[in-house]
Amino acid sequence: MAAYNKFEGFVGYLGTGTVDCNTHTFTVYLTNSAPSASADDVVGDLVGITEENNYAAADITNTYSEASGTGTCAAVDVTWTATGGGLEEARYVVVYDDTHASDILVCWWDYGSAFTVAENESFAVDFTNLFTLA
Repeated sequence: MAAYNKFEGFVGYLGTGTVDCNTHTFTVYLTNSAPSASADDVVGDLVGITEENNYAAADITNTYSEASGTGTCAAVDVTWTATGGGLEEARYVVVYDDTHASDILVCWWDYGSAFTVAENESFAVDFTNLFTLA
């Protein structure tokens, strides 16, 4: 199971209202570069794999709701199926705020080791919830 991590800068942006989890578009992408919770702040800090063979960063249609003092940011699952060749090796799944001009990094999942997606194989990101604030 992949381990969830948040970028420290995101917490600050959320608290100041710079990021709106309900109206901003969040996007997911793959990388093989190790994220740093404290040093990485925007997409430009963390290079993704090459967008080719039916892979491209994808909108995750996020929504935010609150009930009894607990906030939940949900997202729609994403599946990439490699066509015309495989995808570059990756290890991390990263989410960022695509609406913000700087593309603020939100969170990532570490799969523990690099993985590949061969031609005609699929890789799915299953968002049970993006994150919960309690």
